[in-house]
Amino acid sequence: MKLKISNGYEILSKFKTKPKIKTATTIGFIVAILAAAFSALPDVLPKPLLDNDLNGISTIDPIALVFMFYIVNALVFTPLAKNKSPLKKIGKSTLFLLLILGVAECAGTLFYSIGLSETSAVNASILGNAETIFAILIGITIFRERLHSKEIIPFVLIIVGTIMIPIVSDFSEHGLGFSDFVFGDMMILVAGFFYCLDTFIAKRISASISIRRIIQVMSMTGAVLAFSLMIIFQVPFYFDLLQMSFMSVVGVLGIGITAMFFIIALRLIGAIRTVMIYSANTIFGVIYSGVYLSEPITYVNISSLAVVMFGLYALRSRLAAE
Repeated sequence: MKLKISNGYEILSKFKTKPKIKTATTIGFIVAILAAAFSALPDVLPKPLLDNDLNGISTIDPIALVFMFYIVNALVFTPLAKNKSPLKKIGKSTLFLLLILGVAECAGTLFYSIGLSETSAVNASILGNAETIFAILIGITIFRERLHSKEIIPFVLIIVGTIMIPIVSDFSEHGLGFSDFVFGDMMILVAGFFYCLDTFIAKRISASISIRRIIQVMSMTGAVLAFSLMIIFQVPFYFDLLQMSFMSVVGVLGIGITAMFFIIALRLIGAIRTVMIYSANTIFGVIYSGVYLSEPITYVNISSLAVVMFGLYALRSRLAAE
């Protein structure tokens, strides 16, 4: 899942004593790696269910897939959110932000699924770093933040590695035309913008609301929105039981569990190390694409990934603050 929340922590607070420093650090690194690994699952594994070229016929519509993700998450986290931040005690403005969070998260997942159906999963994993670019741009344009001189080059490198190298490569491979492949790339970039919005919203409300309640309301809102779109566009309400079971697990791990693990890591090893480890979700996405989908990983992909990771490392302090 793309949800990144910078504060709030619940799970380990139930323990009366804090774990030893070394143990806590080890656990922090483990859950941060798991968060990165899980977050890449819904970015890659659904592709065989979405891609006409892989199946001959599309087995599931992207809107239906998004509905499946969020309805299952809502069912899983509703009992977990019981007695946590009761809705009747949440202010109207905060509840409004919760609903907007659900809409933004659902929109991001939908655009990503549409893009994934057209472009390669490797490309989608790399282009997913556009969320970081949008976060910094919003910080500059809306919150009047400034990039320090030493941060300009790393930021440019992220833009080059995330957007310019993959898209220019796709344009050249498809005769400089606006192919379906390039259209898929554009949809991934749009998804990054919405994921960035939900990150900012979640950070604002996470201090006063249980993370489980946030995920519950977000998932319920996303499910309602996706179901409404299914009715409007007359998307067939059909799911293969095996596919539904598999994608349900992918959705819960990639959205709900990822968010919880990310927060645990923040508490145990701090924001900078957590953000840096979590940024490895792009690497996991590329690995899944090569192993699970047997997609070719080219020198262009490796170069793009290397440029992005170097830029992320150089901007680690700013990303942690974002």
